[in-house]
Amino acid sequence: MHNTILDNELEELKSEILRMGALIEKSIYQATMSLIEDKVDLARQVIAEDDDVDTLTIDVQNKCLRLIALRQPLAVDLRAVQADLQMATDLERMGDCAEKIAKSTLRLHGKRTIDDLSLLSQIASEVKEMVTNIINSYSAADVEKAKSIVKAEDEIDGLYKSYFNILMDAIREDPNKADMAVQLLFATHCLERIADHATNIGESVLYMVTGERASLND
Repeated sequence: MHNTILDNELEELKSEILRMGALIEKSIYQATMSLIEDKVDLARQVIAEDDDVDTLTIDVQNKCLRLIALRQPLAVDLRAVQADLQMATDLERMGDCAEKIAKSTLRLHGKRTIDDLSLLSQIASEVKEMVTNIINSYSAADVEKAKSIVKAEDEIDGLYKSYFNILMDAIREDPNKADMAVQLLFATHCLERIADHATNIGESVLYMVTGERASLND
């Protein structure tokens, strides 16, 4: 007979991961909105709420390690716990990236020199969609959805490179734009890192469902 206590604990763990995922989605959205629309209060909220994500991460990690030690889960359940442990780390790092974007908002307040942020907005939107899709793939244990996010990451990488060149040109043309361009580069790099962590989560979903450790970046 399958261990009901273990089942319940695994479900509880999954709920916490999904709660973390929802918090992270919100942070990414609010951080990028704060930067695009110069919303300082929103940026401060993101920075303050990062503590909640850190607390949840520690809780999830402790639960995972306790489950492995006390319940000694077998194959498929052990994979689920290991995937959750890895996911908690990737989600926490996404939260750190969102916090860094929010800090760029604060640094630029009252010192903005670039008006057109449409490409940043596009990158932010694609990253947010990628994160939503990868969390849904975890929730549904959907391997195909997890694999499909690779295409999104390639697109985000391409947009990042284009934006990098545009911002470098802006600095060359008008050195007064350098401070803001640097902060935008920094924020876009953070968005690209979030996409990398989403790909890691895709790999965790793949491992959880199939037992294969595959790289989605190949």
